[in-house]
Amino acid sequence: MQTSLLLCSEVRPLRLPKIGVMARPRVLDGVFQGKQGPVLHRYLEVAKREGALACVFDPATVDVVRHRVCGFVLESVGQPPQSRVEKVELGVPPVIYDQIVSRRYERSETCQKMRDYLQQAAVVFNGGYFNKWEVTSWLESDPRLRTFLPRTALLTGPQVLHEFAKHHQTIFIKPIHGSLGVGIIRISRNQNGFYASLRTKRGLAEEFHADGMKGIYRRYRARIMGSPHIVQEGVPLVQWGQRPFDVRVLMQKDRSGVWKRTKVYMRIAAEGEFISNLTTGGEACSLAALSEVDRPLKPARIRRQIHTLAALIPAVVEDGSQRLLGELGIDLGIAEDGRIYIIEVNSKPWKTPVTLHGSSELVDLSFLRPIRFALRLAGTRQA
Repeated sequence: MQTSLLLCSEVRPLRLPKIGVMARPRVLDGVFQGKQGPVLHRYLEVAKREGALACVFDPATVDVVRHRVCGFVLESVGQPPQSRVEKVELGVPPVIYDQIVSRRYERSETCQKMRDYLQQAAVVFNGGYFNKWEVTSWLESDPRLRTFLPRTALLTGPQVLHEFAKHHQTIFIKPIHGSLGVGIIRISRNQNGFYASLRTKRGLAEEFHADGMKGIYRRYRARIMGSPHIVQEGVPLVQWGQRPFDVRVLMQKDRSGVWKRTKVYMRIAAEGEFISNLTTGGEACSLAALSEVDRPLKPARIRRQIHTLAALIPAVVEDGSQRLLGELGIDLGIAEDGRIYIIEVNSKPWKTPVTLHGSSELVDLSFLRPIRFALRLAGTRQA
């Protein structure tokens, strides 16, 4: 049973800078619940360490008449370390970091209405999600990035699928508002026809065979024409132990508002998967593992290309989106010929507060930079 304190107590007057972390918190006995729980708690701890008061709140709790929110802060009593949270009421924070990770909730009428209000009342960064087709358009507009993009088109009908199938051994159909790989269809062609794999919410890949693309289209027509999708060429990527992988680059703004590269690591798909998300069983490992991939590569050259692309992409995406951003997750694929491809750009990169194989210092930095950027925005707003 999930619950929280029934009443919001008024937070006592504090002169600490205030930062809002907008999410959908669930609290039981003073502890955040769910996968995002430890992440939200870490932000509160980091903010306290930086001399700020952070409050995690649900936009549904915003009182637009009184200009106040009801949310959760670290307990103000007890011996350190403070491992519990308490529910309080305070004025709308001047800066809000959007950490709503549910696309369904983000599109709800309540969330949209409150976000519109908050964007007028405060500075909100990393608001909302990206549309995959729009991201492609932004990146294609920059000649420096255009050649690093897999061929992509908006799926408007069967003729688009037929045209892609004629030129590519493998193609992907992706919902433009999808996340975590849910709803992606991979279509591969061989001498026996076409094979389609659909990734579902349960992580199971439905397999379907048809002699021609017409059969594939009939099978998935209701799904792919019922909401916007893109179709994308399947780049022949290098694999690690016969498992596909990509390279995730976490880009974040620092306390000066400058884009910095925080982490670069490989995400190796779980056995039998064709996506490498860590939340679906993927494995994170150092970029040093490039030396162990199934084909010989030039790691130094690839690193330089990754760093160059990572330095270019954030400004292009921020300009195209016309949103204030503080972090981005950039997913890159490495083809068998060593060429780099931009697979996806994510406005809500998932972070974990602990690591088994990586650097704990970089994990800490990945939580620290958004808080420091928020403090910079808070100072600018008050100036």
